[in-house]
Amino acid sequence: MTSFISYSKRLERLLTTMVSSVETHAKWLNTLSFLENCGARKIAACEHPTLVKEEMLKHAAEEFRHAHYLKRQIGRITDEPFYYYARNQMLGDMITLHYLTALNLKTSRFLKNTNQSKTSIKELSYLLVTYAIELRAQQLYLLYDKILRQNNSPITIKSILLEENEHLKEMKEELKKFTTGSLYAEYVCAIESDLCKEWIKQIEIQLNIEKKE
Repeated sequence: MTSFISYSKRLERLLTTMVSSVETHAKWLNTLSFLENCGARKIAACEHPTLVKEEMLKHAAEEFRHAHYLKRQIGRITDEPFYYYARNQMLGDMITLHYLTALNLKTSRFLKNTNQSKTSIKELSYLLVTYAIELRAQQLYLLYDKILRQNNSPITIKSILLEENEHLKEMKEELKKFTTGSLYAEYVCAIESDLCKEWIKQIEIQLNIEKKE
């Protein structure tokens, strides 16, 4: 099974188009904020009532901070209020709303067909989903940062990029503790790649961008 697929050319074209329009750029920032907030909430939902590692607390706190930071960045390019995560103020429509939920569900179903214990399944699901998302985030934020600098944008995401890179390193180290971690990661990254492809397609339709592989 193919694992992570980058879609870098399509993503770069999308980001270039979004940054060129204040309205679309603001919606993009709100979309990223929503996804970061979703990630933080998913991490918090995975926590044991008492057996919570500092690493998980740190990760959830940073994701919540990213969501707030991105929401605040909207005010640097427009006075239009973006109080909530309304569908008409984001990109990707229903795919954005259910991106992480779909990835979680598909990962859990996959793990239930393995010989893992319930405790291992919960821990592995958190690690695998987070790894796949952080891998995508690293790519996406690197491209976004490059395009922001090329356009002399007042928006900056360097702090987020640094923390996302650190999250990815942490997930890689944790997955090494499982003998099947690498194999399972490839499978879950393939699931995420399929979701990302549909997400890109939906945004391309919204922005009237011709699909090019």
